[in-house]
Amino acid sequence: MKTIHYQPIRDPKEIQEPLPLLPSEVISEVIFKHTSLDEALEELRREGYVTPGGEKILKGIKDLLERIKKIREEAGVTADSGGPVKSGAPMNRTSPEGSARLLPLSPQEALSLSADHFHKLERLEKDLKRVYWGYDLDSIDEELLEELLGTECLFNWQLIKNLNSLMLGQGLIERSTAGLELTSLGLKKTAWNILKEIFKTKKNDPLSRRSNSEFSTEPYLTEGTRPYHFGDPPLIDTCQSLLNTIKRTGARLPIKPEEKDFVVYQKEIVSRSATVLLLDLSRSMRFENRYIAAKKVTLALYGLARKRYQKDRIAVVGFSSKAHKIKNSEIPFLTWDDTNPYTNMEEALDLAQKILSLHKGYRKQVFLVTDGEPTAHREQGYLFFQFPPHQKTLAKTLNRFKGLTRHTIDVSIFLLSQEKERVAFVHEAAKRCGGRIFHIQPEELGRCLLMDYIEKKSKWL
Repeated sequence: MKTIHYQPIRDPKEIQEPLPLLPSEVISEVIFKHTSLDEALEELRREGYVTPGGEKILKGIKDLLERIKKIREEAGVTADSGGPVKSGAPMNRTSPEGSARLLPLSPQEALSLSADHFHKLERLEKDLKRVYWGYDLDSIDEELLEELLGTECLFNWQLIKNLNSLMLGQGLIERSTAGLELTSLGLKKTAWNILKEIFKTKKNDPLSRRSNSEFSTEPYLTEGTRPYHFGDPPLIDTCQSLLNTIKRTGARLPIKPEEKDFVVYQKEIVSRSATVLLLDLSRSMRFENRYIAAKKVTLALYGLARKRYQKDRIAVVGFSSKAHKIKNSEIPFLTWDDTNPYTNMEEALDLAQKILSLHKGYRKQVFLVTDGEPTAHREQGYLFFQFPPHQKTLAKTLNRFKGLTRHTIDVSIFLLSQEKERVAFVHEAAKRCGGRIFHIQPEELGRCLLMDYIEKKSKWL
């Protein structure tokens, strides 16, 4: 017979509460402000994270420093030695009559006790500040932190310290020779979180009817039905099929349906589209959160195509003085081009046409996200740039817009500026290529671009 002996745990501190999973929404909000994942995680460690609704999901080193500051403020007056003294602080000691009770500390005892406590706080604060600016995380004395700030702050510190391990354990990030990077799962979840935020239901909003459940990979079913033909998918309208059987045989049991009784839903034909999103990387995009909005919608479009339109193809082209293709993993950490601040829209349109020419049998479209007019073009193999833009630059770029129509490429332009000259150029460009123009603020870009993408899909069916 097996005997089991139970013994009490001597030290309750040996049981450590498991660290929680960090919501992927945290990464989705932070990474777009930085040029690398390491920088984003460093900000989370320093500042923590507060949701748009004001909920503190993750407390950072800054919060621990604020806690130390608050303890000092609560300590009362400052002694001549420089340490805080809490006047009238009680202590369990024996009274002259011999009975144990709480009595106030003497000034000498209070000064000695408070000075020691003050020096410990000062030491912890100094270590936390060093870690705040990038010093070794292991330099923090966790026993001292728990003694001075409490168990809850110790738990918060362990979250901060193990932030990278948490993300690695969730499969959101991975290590590479270049440092920490988002995994495909991390990119997917980030894109999906942005999509949910963009299509969040709002009152009195006609777009609110597009619920999250509609982001499925299964094509829509139309309202119509038709007789079943051999080889059709088993999308049977059960009620109508049974009614057809009853009409043919009468209302008697058992019901014996035949092939001619079956009715199936008409499955919507899904068109394949190839899209190139042209993203302006010029220096002026850094204002009014234009750049963050552009990066978010770019990754959201990638996520929408992966989730709902898997046969579609999405390519992203960034352009400033030159144009280049961008990988999906690079999207969150893009930054404006300080070294090449001009806008070579002509080269971007040319590269988009070359990419789309590789996709035979696809509906082709270009989405242009910009805040201005072109200031550079190619002249006999060399780059010509000028601000304000030269007339030759404007003319060459407009000709490239017109050239897209010969290749049946649809164009949508999203202008993040209301300056008169830029609006005039965009209107002329849309006129040349028969495209659409959207004059919007950065916060409207996500929903506007994605809805244009979805509506075009419906139009092409």
